[in-house]
Amino acid sequence: MLKELCYNVSMSKILIIGNVLKDVYLKLDERQNDFETDDRGISWLELAFNGETHSFFKRTSVFGGAAVSLSVLNKLGVDAAILNSKSETKAGEISWSNDPADYRYIFSHKGGITYFVPSERKTTDWTMPKGTPEWILIDRSTNVSDRLVDELKNFLKFSGGTKLAVHIAKQHTPVDQKLAQLADILFVEDEPPVHVEEKIVDKVELDKPNTQLVCHISPRKITLGEAEESWSLDRADMMTHLTVYSTIVATVLGVVTAGGSPADAVLWAKINAEQASLDGTLSAEKLQELAKKELEKRANLKLITRSLMTSSKGLLAVDESSNSLAKRLEKFQIKNNIQNRREVYRMMITAPGIRDAISGVILSDENREQKLPNGRSLLEYVTDLGIIPGIKADFGLAALKNSDETHTLGQDGLAERLRDYYNMGFRFAKWRAAFRIAKDEPGFVAVQTNADELAGFAKECQLAGLVPVVETDILPGGDFALEKAAEVTARVLDTVFEKLAQRRVDLVGCLLKCNMISNGRGAETQAVPNEIGMATAAILRHAVPKFLAGVLLLSGGMDPKSATRNLTAVMQNSPFPWPVTFAFSRALEEPVLATWKGDPENVKAAQAALGRHLAANVDALHYLKLEARNTGGLQNIGVLDLS
Repeated sequence: MLKELCYNVSMSKILIIGNVLKDVYLKLDERQNDFETDDRGISWLELAFNGETHSFFKRTSVFGGAAVSLSVLNKLGVDAAILNSKSETKAGEISWSNDPADYRYIFSHKGGITYFVPSERKTTDWTMPKGTPEWILIDRSTNVSDRLVDELKNFLKFSGGTKLAVHIAKQHTPVDQKLAQLADILFVEDEPPVHVEEKIVDKVELDKPNTQLVCHISPRKITLGEAEESWSLDRADMMTHLTVYSTIVATVLGVVTAGGSPADAVLWAKINAEQASLDGTLSAEKLQELAKKELEKRANLKLITRSLMTSSKGLLAVDESSNSLAKRLEKFQIKNNIQNRREVYRMMITAPGIRDAISGVILSDENREQKLPNGRSLLEYVTDLGIIPGIKADFGLAALKNSDETHTLGQDGLAERLRDYYNMGFRFAKWRAAFRIAKDEPGFVAVQTNADELAGFAKECQLAGLVPVVETDILPGGDFALEKAAEVTARVLDTVFEKLAQRRVDLVGCLLKCNMISNGRGAETQAVPNEIGMATAAILRHAVPKFLAGVLLLSGGMDPKSATRNLTAVMQNSPFPWPVTFAFSRALEEPVLATWKGDPENVKAAQAALGRHLAANVDALHYLKLEARNTGGLQNIGVLDLS
């Protein structure tokens, strides 16, 4: 559809109903003098808000309201016009009436946007159009009256097929509701319902849920049916949501009326909204070009997952918090300072032969820009090695409200942050949710909240072109039995995959990172590797959809040898419907620290220790090969030289 969209879009004829406004964009200045024109000829205006008087200078002035929709549709090649506009349109240019009631003053103040609008909105009158349009668009600038609704209803009844698109503001009136009930496409400024079992139209209490297509627009998302895109408005040109929402509506309508899919429509709208300026929006040709590039970027997700889940390699996680690494350093009596933390990462990333054992590295914001002696960052170094770089995208754990349980921080600004990570060169990102097993824990709210956050993260990742790694970590502290760990892990995974489905996350471009199932460290009876392997394999087969790109097993507080033994035991139950490998942090880092001990003379020995443990875990991925080397079987896996 995208291939032909630019050429078919001119077939639609759209009549816009709304008021043409003049948006005057102003910028706050510290000067509070009361004057009209300075010696440079710059005009100033005094305006009062929040009980204070401030001086503003005129920055620029553009047409707003229905004129925005007209401009966008014309750029898309759509034959569109504004009904009964007192501001005449000639050859695509609007001549202004200079009516003060048609002005809106829009200015920035302390990072926010404030509006001054006329105290009384001008009425929007209906006149019979000269021809019969294919579509009528009711712009958000329209002052809807009962009379307008009645006249429009009569016209639609006898028009012979004209369809109606209605854009209503977030604070809509009962009259707006009447108009919304007539719409074939309704544009609503709010978030869509979270649960798929809800009817989308329930949010606006409409009477025609089966015939209406509803587009939800919020400051973060554009949703049309099952199609969804994240977008952001974060630029210094003072573009406002008053203008951008109209840009989104007109773009979606232009694409849909040209035969484009909902997915095409919201993608084009996202691009147009983010790249529009006060000087105008993008042409259909430019939008098609940018949409093609965006889709190609997202298509690479499947290639990335296949590269990460190669059968002979695992992942190295060096994304722990400073506090976690500090505890590990202290365990081996190594001074905790930034120099030593950086040396740990340098030793591990630059260990000889590392690219033969790992396909990906998970970095953090703390170490991604760390410089090596040759001036290259860790991110640049692993990329040059052909190792796929990933990033921890969350900000750690925090207590849930009125609870001892936790959720994960980092949702604010996530979409923008993920796009920045992609531009830096990262190709996957990780989000960790942790669950404690105790009396009545994890509770329903904790599981639902964390699963919602994981699913939201995964969707944003894929929209940004990154492979999401959703991590569910059942913490090992406690005296719970193996059976309890299995039950909780299954419940958590079932909920997570339910939420991923609700957010329409493409599992072919998504990875799960989860714990191997074991009893709590304080349990009287400790499970042996065979039991851990069988329990883990059984729960994964039960809970993980077969279309998932792969499963990464974390070491979850296990010591290095136990992690390797248990990984081998899991792989003894292969084959699985999806690739399985390891993504270890502590189990690979501790042998390095134990050998290094903070002594520069031990660096090469520490790197060699890492190499041995990596090799052992790679062997564990092929348990038959490992059993051939260890005739004592899985219980005697310790005969491998992991010192």
